[in-house]
Formats: sequence, C-alpha cells, structure tokens
Amino acid sequence: MSRSGSLYVLIAVLAAGLILSSTLAAFYLLRYDQAENSASTYLGELKASAGTSGFAASTNILLDFGNGTQRWYNDTRVQPGWNVYLATVVITDGNLNDTWYPQYGEHLVNGIDGVQNTGSRSWFLFSYNSTSRWQATQLGADELPASNGSVYAWAYCGVSASYGPTCASP
Repeated sequence: MSRSGSLYVLIAVLAAGLILSSTLAAFYLLRYDQAENSASTYLGELKASAGTSGFAASTNILLDFGNGTQRWYNDTRVQPGWNVYLATVVITDGNLNDTWYPQYGEHLVNGIDGVQNTGSRSWFLFSYNSTSRWQATQLGADELPASNGSVYAWAYCGVSASYGPTCASP
C-alpha cells in the first residue's frame, strides 16, 4: 500500500473513532442529565414529605451499658427511611464500632461509646411495645425502621450458649 493510501486509512480510522467517542459522550451526557433530574425531583419530594424541619419522625433509643448506667435519647429526630442503625450512629455522634457484612446488608455492632463486645458480653438490640414490653429483635438494626414513636434499646448483656442475650430486657 502506498504512503498516501496508508494516510487515508489512518484518517478514516481516526474519524471513525472521533464519531464513536462523540456519540458515546453525548449518550452518557443525556443519561447523566436524566439521572440528575430524577434525583432533583426525588429530593424535592423527600423534602416536601419531611416538612419544614427536614425531619418527619422521632424515635426513642436507650443505651443500657449493663452496669446500671442507662442513657435515654428521647425524641431523636430521624429522616424518612432511616433505620435504627443510622439513628444509633447519630445519637452516639459516630462513636460506634461496627463491621459491615455486604452479603447480609447488615452492620454488626461491636461497640458503643467505647464499650466493646467480649467473648462473654455483647450488644443486643431490643424493641418495645406496650403489649409485650421489651423483646430482643429478630432483625438487625439495618432492617428496623426508626419510625415515629418507635422505642429501641441497645443492651450490653451476657451471651448465652445459643448466642442470645442472657438479660431478659434492658
């Protein structure tokens, strides 16, 4: 092939690459604009549903350190969609030691406010209702909604042979 023929092939390949990359850039820009508009719409709806304060609900959370020390965090303001894990992060100002397990979509809380799990004691989550009082939860904190008026407790208890709490309630 002659030198001018090679030059034409090179120019054709470069032009095709330019057209392809421009088309892909335009496509991704369009998708980005659509996603940005959707996010803006969703955020507006979320703010409207939360009211003027930005919060839609409040929950009550007890931290029971297992040594007679108990701290209540009443009327903890939560945003729509928050779970007990997020509310706990807020009340402890992030002073939470946890391990994220992506395969379960759950955090394992290993310590709260400097009190860490040991082989014989661990943090357990309880829920409260007026009918059955305190009960150890069957779900993790990531799965429990921090809904308006909900009451939860983290209790530092002994661990039974079946890995449940040895304390009946906080």
